Amino acid sequence: MAPMGPKKGSARNAQTNTGKTNSRGGISKRRNGGPVKVDRDGDLNMDASTALTSQSNTKRAKNNPTPSGAATRTSSRNPRPTAKAQQIIQRVINGDTSQISSRRVTRRADSEPAVTLKVEGLKASKAASNQGGGVKELLTFIERKAKSIGQIARPIRITKSQMIGDFVYITTSKEDAPEILKVNNFMFAGATLIITEAPEGIPNRDSTPLSSTALEIKEQLRSVLSTRYDVNAKLLNLSTLGEDPQLNQMGFFRGEATPEKMFRALMAVCDGLFKTPQAKRDAIVSISLAGNNINDVLQVISLTETFPDIVNLDLSRNQFKDLKALQKWRHRLRSLQTLLLNENPIEAANPNYKAEMVTWFPKLLNLSGTQVRTPEQVAAAEAASRPTPIPQSGPDFRDINRVGEGFITEFLPLYDTDRHNLAAKYYDEQSTFSIAVNTQSPHTPNVPLPSWGAYIKFSRNHMKINHANARQQRLFTGVNHIQEFWRQLPPTQHPNLTTQLDKYLVDCHPIHGLADPAGQNPLGVDGMIMTIHGEFDDQEPGTTKTAKRSFSRTFILGPGAPGRNPIRVVSDMLSVKAFKNLPTIAPTQPTTNNQHKEQMLLELSKQTGMTPEFSRFCLDGANWNFDQALASFHEKKAQIPREAFTTVV
Repeated sequence: MAPMGPKKGSARNAQTNTGKTNSRGGISKRRNGGPVKVDRDGDLNMDASTALTSQSNTKRAKNNPTPSGAATRTSSRNPRPTAKAQQIIQRVINGDTSQISSRRVTRRADSEPAVTLKVEGLKASKAASNQGGGVKELLTFIERKAKSIGQIARPIRITKSQMIGDFVYITTSKEDAPEILKVNNFMFAGATLIITEAPEGIPNRDSTPLSSTALEIKEQLRSVLSTRYDVNAKLLNLSTLGEDPQLNQMGFFRGEATPEKMFRALMAVCDGLFKTPQAKRDAIVSISLAGNNINDVLQVISLTETFPDIVNLDLSRNQFKDLKALQKWRHRLRSLQTLLLNENPIEAANPNYKAEMVTWFPKLLNLSGTQVRTPEQVAAAEAASRPTPIPQSGPDFRDINRVGEGFITEFLPLYDTDRHNLAAKYYDEQSTFSIAVNTQSPHTPNVPLPSWGAYIKFSRNHMKINHANARQQRLFTGVNHIQEFWRQLPPTQHPNLTTQLDKYLVDCHPIHGLADPAGQNPLGVDGMIMTIHGEFDDQEPGTTKTAKRSFSRTFILGPGAPGRNPIRVVSDMLSVKAFKNLPTIAPTQPTTNNQHKEQMLLELSKQTGMTPEFSRFCLDGANWNFDQALASFHEKKAQIPREAFTTVV
């Protein structure tokens, strides 16, 4: 179960007449007594190195003149009934019941910045009378409609929601926000929804007025936290909560589900104390949950939502029996370095549990007092996991009669200015086109990440699209379908290929066995494959916003059908991703050894029959890459003058 109260008759849990509580758990012992420091607003000051004081302690001192160290007595003002405390605990958390939701998910450290939207209309709908005010039904409706409008296969996710007054504030990714905005003016349960962006984010939850009872409970929880925080060690000691006299006096342990609600309330108060993720990282490094009778981390899942970046965690002296009880944290706490699970049943039930736990937490160094990794191993694993560009060895440009050069220099400007006529010239009824979006590619840090709303619904990325029907629907075949699809893509502007060649990498070489559009050669005809890597700017539909993206585009070119353009595009595959500068390519020079060059020169002359002079020209053109020079010779043999050979060929 969640943190429980003291067991009846337990000598270990009993309080003495001095008011002291025996606590054996935690990373460090709790400091009892002493003044508590608060700021001007009465909030807990967790930055001070001196003893902490709070307004609630002062108020209690006036009503209870018991000397320091004496037994704790009942306050002159009796606490509210337990049932009432349970009803208002959600108000303690955020001032609204919609804040606690199973929809809330952990934010990844490497995820894109979130977007906040404001939804109006729920209060006027029929769903407002539902349990929870209809927030859950509203979120489900928005996610479903946004997905169907965009006709996209991936799910739309609302990661966080909060109802304040007449508005529901929702948080989502930059990728999903444009799709959700399309639900604006839709009818929901008899009311029209108005969805707009909220650049200012979700309003401060503390700005929502709380009742006097809720304020009192919130202040009491702050007082509990103040006695359990060690500012020097940056430790929040939440061990043996069931033995805390103040929490017991508030009645949190009289109902079976109450301890879990109490823990969520404590985490919510922490959310109010630390306004940003960085503030949490700076203030809290270690947390102890030792000795709380927890048997499943789901009971304290809000810990990972409030403090996802903690470094040290003590879960010793609990009731974890197997890995299943810990599995809900498998993809969380990615910065965890120390985890203590001593005195849990899992130690005897599964002695090999450590091997599995190491794979769950990539930075874990110490598990229950045993070193499982070194910092050097963690650094090496992180370096190996980072995506790196495929090594570039320089362009391999083997053109035939400058066909590839002429095609690509005409294609890019026409794609920017006249896509309809471009498709009519180079594409026919058998031509295919597809686009794939790579949202996980490396990107330039200083360039803002673009949104993908205009592309993602057409993406044929086979890593994401697994169903054959979806893959087939996103393959556009025939000039008419390609023209229609190109009209839906944002307008683009590519750098000038002839004057800004440094912004591109272009590879081109012949291929064989393409289908003969004239139907005369059953063995196929020769063609060309061309790949270009570069960048372009585009404009978001319906706005004036522009974004810079990188792209890779692969063409398969073949001879055109009789009576049409002599060159046709057999296949066109476009991949778009976040912008990243192309790597600087140094000219490939396999060797500078003159003796080695002479050997290559003699060998090429021997295999081709060319004179040493023309063999040298061929090797120079291939940067002294023998295989490339030999391939170039065979491709252009018919164009080489007779005097290049030592004998008639």
